[in-house]
Amino acid sequence: MNKNTQSLKEIFLSATASYKKKDFKNAEILCFKVLSIDSNHFDTIYLLATLNAIKRDFKKAKELMMKAVTIQPKNKAALNNLGTAYKELGMIKEAMETFKKILKIDENHINANYNIGLSFYSLRELQKAKKYLQKTVNLQDNYAIAYYSLGNVHYELKEMKEAMSCYQKAIEINPKIFNAYNHLGLVYRELNDFQNSINSYLKSIEVNPSNPNAYHNLAEVYKETGNFKKSIECNEITIKHEPNNLMSYYSLCELKKDYLNSELKKKIEKIINDKKTSLHNLAYGYYLLAKYERLGKNYKKEFEYLIKGHKNFYESKKEKFDLGIKYCFDDVLQIEKNINVNKISTKSKISLKPIFIFGVPRCGSTLVEKIIGSGKNYIPSGEEIGVIGGYVISKVLEMESLNLGSSKEISNELFEIYKNRGLVFEKYNYMFTDKSLDNFFYLKLIKEIYPSAKFVHCKRNLLSSIVSIFQNNLTILAWAHNLDNIFKYFDNYLKIVENYSRLNPNSIYNLNFEELINNPEEESKKLMNYCELPWDKKCLEFYKRKDLFSKTASNIQIRKGIYKHSNDKYAPYKKILEKYQKKYSWFN
Repeated sequence: MNKNTQSLKEIFLSATASYKKKDFKNAEILCFKVLSIDSNHFDTIYLLATLNAIKRDFKKAKELMMKAVTIQPKNKAALNNLGTAYKELGMIKEAMETFKKILKIDENHINANYNIGLSFYSLRELQKAKKYLQKTVNLQDNYAIAYYSLGNVHYELKEMKEAMSCYQKAIEINPKIFNAYNHLGLVYRELNDFQNSINSYLKSIEVNPSNPNAYHNLAEVYKETGNFKKSIECNEITIKHEPNNLMSYYSLCELKKDYLNSELKKKIEKIINDKKTSLHNLAYGYYLLAKYERLGKNYKKEFEYLIKGHKNFYESKKEKFDLGIKYCFDDVLQIEKNINVNKISTKSKISLKPIFIFGVPRCGSTLVEKIIGSGKNYIPSGEEIGVIGGYVISKVLEMESLNLGSSKEISNELFEIYKNRGLVFEKYNYMFTDKSLDNFFYLKLIKEIYPSAKFVHCKRNLLSSIVSIFQNNLTILAWAHNLDNIFKYFDNYLKIVENYSRLNPNSIYNLNFEELINNPEEESKKLMNYCELPWDKKCLEFYKRKDLFSKTASNIQIRKGIYKHSNDKYAPYKKILEKYQKKYSWFN
């Protein structure tokens, strides 16, 4: 062995030793020495790429791994690290191609399957993500973070039972994964199991006390269950951990009306002017400034800030929201027109009696649901669970068709979903409310599956609803962050409901919000009569219930009982929105 080769080997071993001791700087220096002797030394290039990845210089790591793969094209570890570098750089397509090269060499490569699953998740191709992540945990049953990632996919697909199982498995394997507890809390919250949700967040905080996300989620669930004092405390703790996170200030100003002071305004403006401020934080900064302008009755300036806020919020979730817009204004309209099922005369053994409450956000639907559920007969409340919409999306993808199959099979599958959501009980005569407002897209399908279902259409002054939507950050609704999209959504909604009502006269109960708050007893009696439920004065005393909860933007107002709103409150905004009067006759 010549002197250079011996020296190269010794230098590389020293570099490896430094790496193991976490003396990364010396390891890097030694790697460069090796490469000065042999510029194509594979192991050194691989190690140097790893060192750059540790420094989060993924651009350099990618360049080095590309060179390593050129030297050894079938080295699975190098390909996997190259794919990871691509993924970190946001080059998802290139990452996927690289991971797939590994699977051509070894289809059961655990990390390649895992990383492809994560890549599909980032692209919002959830069914494909589920396939690869499921294969990952099948290959390695003790892969905690893979179970956690699979749980995230199930959660996004509204498959709560499966999501819960995955998070619990991740925790069983590795109790230190604090985010698994946090996400388990989200599942329980979705299922309206608030105590277990709180317990999960508290456990997440126990594992990692410096966990602002868990404190924020804890603040939200306390607010939803009416414990405003604890909600305020948790938001204040979140701010201690993240003093520049404006989302927590936004949450606090909803709970403390005197919170919007001049000192806070200066802080908000300073954060907004910082070039490093994230899109998400910018959004909440502008939302907060809009509140200041509303208090000063500077409505035009308020809307300018709201427009900026919504634009930044949309951009912070662009990939997800772009898909949401496509579904909302393209896919779901095709589904609404062309979806069908195969009718089967055989009746199910158990006949569900759902009450579907639909409309647009900020139309008074939360109030209506609480009235229905607070009478003599207890009626489980679904709130905005999205069962029908989620089921239809999954079924269309599964069937690759707008024919969803037999009505009996669909009915049985939906029965299990509603049951798992804690809504189906024999003792309540199988009655429950589903207040997923976008169910107006699926009226025809729902009528096929549940011929005796009740439909309550909540209507409110359109200007009031539109302005209220824009003033509130309805975080999960892609269309609610742009005025053009809001008006387009309203236009589709009005046309669909009008067309359905024309084809199915007297099948919908239209409840006017303004009439309800002006004549609550009379209108609530009519409502309960339509639902074939006994009216009781408790229907109007829902705010006294100890088990009252609301996950909507109305969760604070709903605890005050029924009070009159003035449409004049929104009158100043009519002029700001006057351009839409020319385009939409219903807005005149």
